[in-house]
Amino acid sequence: MLQMLYVSGASSQMSDTDIEDILTASRRNNLRNCVTGMLLWADGVFIQVLEGEPDTVRSLYRRIQADDRHRNLMLVLEQAAGKRLFSRWSMGFKQLDANRAADRKLFQISRHTLAERITNDDSGMLLDTVVAFSRDFIADTQRPVRAISA
Repeated sequence: MLQMLYVSGASSQMSDTDIEDILTASRRNNLRNCVTGMLLWADGVFIQVLEGEPDTVRSLYRRIQADDRHRNLMLVLEQAAGKRLFSRWSMGFKQLDANRAADRKLFQISRHTLAERITNDDSGMLLDTVVAFSRDFIADTQRPVRAISA
């Protein structure tokens, strides 16, 4: 099992419909490929965790790298894992609220700050942050996402 976490900026303005289209395709493809994960979105920034079989996750990441909807894509963490953190979601999603202090703090981190502060030995700090946001969002899930077994 491999977990990858990346950060990127949207290359152009994205509407709610654009994001919904991305989620629909991601959930369908991830379900088919046994990939799970979580996507956080705010103010033109994506933070995403992908987890699954190493070859599958790496192949998916290469497709994301080639996707012209992303700019300044940065792989923050790639690690082997004994179990899935997001086993319930083919792609969990939360649009962060800039009026909420905890959400705002995460997205005040610029790419430059990430490059300086996040290293390969960050002990999973950013991944822990994403997991914390996902726990907060579990109760607020508006529609069910089909589960994938680990």
